[in-house]
Amino acid sequence: MTTPWLLMTGTHDTAAIGSQTPESRRKVFAALAPGDKYELVLDKAEHSVFTERPLPGEKQQRNPNHHRVILALSTAFWDAYVREDLAAKAWLTGSAPRGLMDAADVWQMK
Repeated sequence: MTTPWLLMTGTHDTAAIGSQTPESRRKVFAALAPGDKYELVLDKAEHSVFTERPLPGEKQQRNPNHHRVILALSTAFWDAYVREDLAAKAWLTGSAPRGLMDAADVWQMK
């Protein structure tokens, strides 16, 4: 698989429908071949963290920083790979993303 990937999940990202768990979601990144692959795991984030507002059934209190991180990383990813913006790719692969995140969040690339 040579296509760039950006995977995002949370440590409490359990599917309301189906059987996906945070652990099963993380197997995808581990299985991908190296080269332009990124994974963000937000600490204590549920699946609904990727929406702008809380959804019924949420169990975790939202971390307002999570949405900021999601927007920054996804924008940089699309700019880097769709717009072929070298500055965006340099930002994505540098230390800046980690500086936005909470200490318990995970950011990795291969």
